[in-house]
Amino acid sequence: MYYVYEWYIIDTHEVIYVGKGTRLRYKVRKHNKLFNEMIKRFPCESGIVKEFETEEEAFKFEYEYIREKKAKGQCVCNINDGGVGGTTSWWTDDLREKYSQNNVMKSEKQRKRMKVQNPMKDKAVAMKNGCSHWRSVIIGDNGYASVKAAMIAYNTSFETIQNWCRKGINPYGEKCRYEDEEQVEFVGKRFNKGGCRPLTYMGKHYEAAIDLANEMGLTSTVIHRWLKFGFDPYGNPCRYDDDTRELTFTIRKKSHHPVIVNGVHYKTLTEAGKANGISAQAIADLANHKYTNPKYICEYDNQQPSQGNTEKSTLEGSETNG
Repeated sequence: MYYVYEWYIIDTHEVIYVGKGTRLRYKVRKHNKLFNEMIKRFPCESGIVKEFETEEEAFKFEYEYIREKKAKGQCVCNINDGGVGGTTSWWTDDLREKYSQNNVMKSEKQRKRMKVQNPMKDKAVAMKNGCSHWRSVIIGDNGYASVKAAMIAYNTSFETIQNWCRKGINPYGEKCRYEDEEQVEFVGKRFNKGGCRPLTYMGKHYEAAIDLANEMGLTSTVIHRWLKFGFDPYGNPCRYDDDTRELTFTIRKKSHHPVIVNGVHYKTLTEAGKANGISAQAIADLANHKYTNPKYICEYDNQQPSQGNTEKSTLEGSETNG
């Protein structure tokens, strides 16, 4: 079955393109540059105008229909007058049969070759193919057949080993390189020298906070907190070498907020959270009335920590904190 179809602007019903087709041709949204631009600018729709038994009848009607619409100033996207062209049916039954009989991929010789050389079926082939892409790595005095082997030895990532080879050294002071490349000479005292700030603590000099943290068995976060205030919790100076601030040690007291949860008094938010199986932050949000939960009724014990919720405070609390 053949038909003539049209594309038109939905709002005005102005026909912009007419064509001849079969099957789902009328739904195709690509024809020529004018048509492609038009359907981007306006909401358009397509539809079948008339169906025909023969292609010749469809061509004749297409030609006449385009002339009729062009006389009214429509069919602006039709470059030709229509009535010409043809229908190509690529996969005919004869062509399918011919292609199937001459398909080289179905020959016994090809099937055998693919089976023998298929890494999915033969581990030896897979190993051979993999080795062709491997790059041997030398770290310190040890050689590794591939980056993956070095990964396993150092329990790190593929990208980390690559980074070591690129810089020429790892954090342990071992030289690193690919076997097929020259050794890169690392400039600096340590692998991550660029991100370090020297510091002094208890009269001893350290190249980075992580060095002091490792020596004391602490995390680098704790050391950075000391450096921020300029002292450790006991008043011992802890300073970056380039820190010129004049600081005075003050004892930093922890801020505790007694809270009442479901009628039970707790000294701190952390204690309340652990007792009720939720986080301290959740207790704080409930006490500050940021949201409600029928399972927990929370109120600060005679305190007003939130300035945004003073209407929630009690007269007794205000008098106590007066």
